Amino acid sequence: MSIVELKDINFIYGKKTPYEIKALDDINLAIEENCITGIIGHTGSGKSTLIQLLNGLAKPSSGVVYIDGKNIWEKPKEIKKVRFLVGMVMQYPEYQLFADTVKEDIAFGPKNMGLDEKEIEERIKKSIEFCGLNKDILEKSPFDLSGGQKRRVALAGVMAMNPKILVLDEPAAGLDPKGRREILGGIKEYQRQSGTSVIIVSHSMEDMAMYCDRAIVMRHGKIVTHGTCADVFSQHKLLLDVGLDVPEITGIILELRAMGTEIPENIYTVDGAVEAIKHLYLSKERGV
Repeated sequence: MSIVELKDINFIYGKKTPYEIKALDDINLAIEENCITGIIGHTGSGKSTLIQLLNGLAKPSSGVVYIDGKNIWEKPKEIKKVRFLVGMVMQYPEYQLFADTVKEDIAFGPKNMGLDEKEIEERIKKSIEFCGLNKDILEKSPFDLSGGQKRRVALAGVMAMNPKILVLDEPAAGLDPKGRREILGGIKEYQRQSGTSVIIVSHSMEDMAMYCDRAIVMRHGKIVTHGTCADVFSQHKLLLDVGLDVPEITGIILELRAMGTEIPENIYTVDGAVEAIKHLYLSKERGV
C-alpha cells in the first residue's frame, strides 16, 4: 500500500524569469509504506527538490502531493501538521543543532507537539538507543561532541517525534565506513521495529543495495525507473546509460558471468553473492 503519492508533479525554480529551471518534470510516483525506499541520481537530478515536497518545505508548481491519502496542501494553514507526520533530516543535520544540551535538542520537536514530560522522556530514551548514543551524553553540549555523534543527535531529534515517514538526505555523507554502518544500520533497525516508512537519498549504490527495500532512479527531473532493489539493480545497462554505477559486488558478478561462471546476474549485495557462490560450489561438488 502507498504512503506517498505524487500526481502530475512539476516544480520550476525562477518561474517566468530568465533563470527558469524545471527541476521536476511530470512526476507520477507511489512510495510504499513500511519499507525503506532509496532515491538515487546525480546532482541536479531532482532528488532534493522531490523530498522537500513531501513535508511542505516546497510547494509544487503544479500537481498534488498525497500523504496517507490526503492532499497536504488542501488546507495550507495546517501544513505544520504535515511536518510532524513527515520527519525530515537534511544533509549534514549536525549544523542544525542549537540547544544547550543534547537532551534539550532532542526534546525540542516532541515539546512542540504538546506531549507531556513522561512521554517526551520515553521518546528521548528510545531515539538515542536507535541512534547508538549513550545516555551519559544527554547533559552535554551537542557542540562538544564528535561529528558522528552530532549527526546521531540530530537524527534522534527527528525520530523522537515518531513521524509516520522519515526522510533522510544523504544521512551518511562524509562518514567513514564504520560510521556509515552505524548510522544506516540504526536506521534500518528503527524502521524494522517501528514500522515507519523511510526514504533515503544517497549517491552510494552500495548503501542503497544494502539497506533499502525499494529504489527510485532519477535523471533530469524525471523518474527513470523504480521498483524493488532486485528489479532496479538488475537493469545494469539502464543504470550505466544514465551515468550511475551498479553496486561494486554486482560489477564483480557481471565479470564472473562474462568469464563463463554460471551465477545469477541479479545479485546486488555481498550476502547475496556469498550465497550464490556457495550454491554454485556445492552444486559442482555434487556433480549437478
